[in-house]
Amino acid sequence: MFDLESQIRKWRRHIQSTGSLGAQDVEELESHLRDGIDELTGRGVNVEEAFLVSIHRMGDAAALQHEFTKVSTERVWRQLLLPAADEHARRKHRNEIAVVVLLVLLGGLLAKIPALFGYSVVEENALLYAKNAALFAFPPVAIYLIWKRALSLRFVAAAVATFGLFAVAVNAYPSYAPHHTEVLAVLHVPIALLLLLMALYAGPGWRRADLRLDFVRFAGEAFIYSVLIGLGGLVLVGVAGAMFQLVGIDIVPLISDWIAVFGAAGVFVFSAYLVEKKKGVIETIAPVLARIFTPLFLVVLLALVVTMALTGQAPSEDRELLIMFDIVLALVLGLVLYTMSARDTEKPADWWDAIVLGLVVMALIADAVALSGIVGRLATYGFSPNKAAALGENVALMINLLLLAAGYFRFLSGRLRYQTVVDWQMSYLPVHALWAAFVALAFPPLFEFA
Repeated sequence: MFDLESQIRKWRRHIQSTGSLGAQDVEELESHLRDGIDELTGRGVNVEEAFLVSIHRMGDAAALQHEFTKVSTERVWRQLLLPAADEHARRKHRNEIAVVVLLVLLGGLLAKIPALFGYSVVEENALLYAKNAALFAFPPVAIYLIWKRALSLRFVAAAVATFGLFAVAVNAYPSYAPHHTEVLAVLHVPIALLLLLMALYAGPGWRRADLRLDFVRFAGEAFIYSVLIGLGGLVLVGVAGAMFQLVGIDIVPLISDWIAVFGAAGVFVFSAYLVEKKKGVIETIAPVLARIFTPLFLVVLLALVVTMALTGQAPSEDRELLIMFDIVLALVLGLVLYTMSARDTEKPADWWDAIVLGLVVMALIADAVALSGIVGRLATYGFSPNKAAALGENVALMINLLLLAAGYFRFLSGRLRYQTVVDWQMSYLPVHALWAAFVALAFPPLFEFA
């Protein structure tokens, strides 16, 4: 029995997977599709044939994407730069711009708090600013998401409590040489706080896998925008500094104490705003990046494992090599998540999924090598904060990769839906954030704040 509504939903998901069409565009296309079906069925054509003919008339997703991209892009830039057509939309746009500007300033003011206690932005205080960086940059993003989603007081209380807990712990803990637990806090606090941002992004549906996956895409796009804006800001500040230097004015203190602080703390909320406003177009970056870097990372991992096998290099003897292993594995997991966010869950398995499975398998081998190296160093040198943190992270990553490998293998063999693979991964995602929170909050007292 042909189910028209089910087929339209599948068609809609396929159109949305192109990434270039916004929700309004998809609604408009669906309206045209239904009009075509109604016209044909009114002439006596059965529903299934009317659906197929109407789909054929409208063209495939690639053609639709090509036709709508220019229109969508122009509309998005008009939303950002030009007044809207009606007064209500203009007022809403002005309000959002005002909120974002205030939140950018809030991020900068939070970053100036250490200066109130005599800790200026100098090399001696670099670790203090680094471990508080997420506590300067993420609260404005959290406020923006709470305002944008109109979240309840329950979410507001959770955000205040979480940021308060980390702010107190990170700054109240003493730190003794060689400051390993303090450096670990620099690395793990942002990861832990991303779990809070994910909950605020998803709102009441924070347990839903699709919304968690949307947050992965959102965070990736915001990171890309932050890097690009940051690089542009560096060029602008460098040129301005050089020009003022030529006329005998030194603005380096202004740059280091104010411009850099406000820019670094405020860029994330501004990037979040851009992603929210432009998500109908800019999210096409996700599939492009995934297609480029997935095979490249597969080649790199394969070359790394083969080289180690041929040279016989023992990872337990090289601390820097273990660190590089962990960085590469974290990037691989991020890339797999990004690939998931850009894939249509209803699409059948193809050769690209086999490449992703190959990447996951190579990452498993690399993680096994890293784990053996960590265990070897533990047996030789005993426990330390760094080795304990690395051990926990690699175990969590190993379990994650095993789940992904099993899921992709069963999906490729036709025994599992891709949506189930996504559900598994999104359910496991908080494990990484919870371990990061444990490292940031529990490791300092466990290892005597050293």
